[in-house]
Amino acid sequence: MKERNSIREAAVLLFAALMILPTGAVLANTNTHEAVTPAPQTASRGMVWDNVLGVHGALGGIIVATARSDGCAFPADDFQFTKATTVDSIVWQGGYFQTQLAQGDIDYNWNWRVIFWTDNGDGTHPGQIIYNMTMPESTITRSLWYIYIRPDTGNHYWVANYSAPLPQSMSFDANTKYWMTLEGIGDYPPQACWVRHNDSVGGILLHQAVFEGVLWGYTDWVDLQTMAPDGLPHDLNFQLWGPGGDTTPPTTTCALDGTMSGGVYITPVGVTLSATDAESGVNYTMYKLDSGNWTKYIVGFTVLDEGSHTIAYYSVDKAGNSETPKSTPFTIDLPIEITVKGLFGVTATLKNAGTMNLTNVTWSIDVAGSLVLAGSHKGNTIAALAVGAETKVKDLPIGFGPITITVHGGDTVKVVTAKLLLIFVVGITG
Repeated sequence: MKERNSIREAAVLLFAALMILPTGAVLANTNTHEAVTPAPQTASRGMVWDNVLGVHGALGGIIVATARSDGCAFPADDFQFTKATTVDSIVWQGGYFQTQLAQGDIDYNWNWRVIFWTDNGDGTHPGQIIYNMTMPESTITRSLWYIYIRPDTGNHYWVANYSAPLPQSMSFDANTKYWMTLEGIGDYPPQACWVRHNDSVGGILLHQAVFEGVLWGYTDWVDLQTMAPDGLPHDLNFQLWGPGGDTTPPTTTCALDGTMSGGVYITPVGVTLSATDAESGVNYTMYKLDSGNWTKYIVGFTVLDEGSHTIAYYSVDKAGNSETPKSTPFTIDLPIEITVKGLFGVTATLKNAGTMNLTNVTWSIDVAGSLVLAGSHKGNTIAALAVGAETKVKDLPIGFGPITITVHGGDTVKVVTAKLLLIFVVGITG
């Protein structure tokens, strides 16, 4: 349902003044993105917020998240619901580092503390604490995720998937930003940590995660981006669950824009995808054109090539529900055919191969090359081009060496390569 995808000992966990693991320091530059669903989702209970789980290695790392007797580290990440929502349990990925200084590569069975905050007012960091409770270790479910030994420092990392019910459920207002902090409760060594991921997987939801910790030199909130070696925004790996959770995937629609004749498009086709989700809200939309790769949809795009095409697409909401992929087929048959010939200059033949008479057909010839001295552009308008009729347009570039010739005839584009020998165009390919 979801596409899911250290601090140095000698510095007393100052983490090289950064408090965050270098990108390749967790799993030796290994990329991992795996789904983690530790609790069943039913019609009466489910995930209400998904901040991405299962990302580490070159796509993430860890951040210190601890409540120690000599100081607390406060990593925090934001969330927001589209309707009033109750949260009764959480899922996160974290654990312990520098375990070689304590009892070794094990779970230390600490209690963990969960804090909910209001927003500071401008959406950049927490404001006031509205919930601060300890989750006893006896209520926490643990599943080892990985153990890693960092070659340059010898530091050991024990990281797990955790889930736990909140000691007391918490209700949140609709369309209001909140923040959450998790902290392992126990003195160094070892040190508790929370897994983070960068914006190359899952994206950053709302504002990126932030950090505050006086003991580590951060007396005010800072974005993780300022601390991360890759310089990218980072979010923290967690999910929020509750009664009446969102179990309904988003709905995505595809709108095509172009001129049709006889059931096919005779112009390039603009594609716009729109997604809606009435509960947790849309997280992201994915699409692919024909046999291409799945790509995150950001803004509408245009398909230029003639032939039969299929746009496949789906969306994922903030509760992790993934829509079953849908597809929209269409065909582009541009009415103007272009052929390009050389020799004395460039001659392009524009033929109306469609089924309608055309008027005011714009055309242009562009010649690009490092030694094109003149005649790099020519263009005009053909007043009328009847069905089956053709016309020739010409340009006389002057220069030497390899060139690229781009011819536009209405909405049709033809690109060829050739060589220019003073005023002679030879060796046309394409």
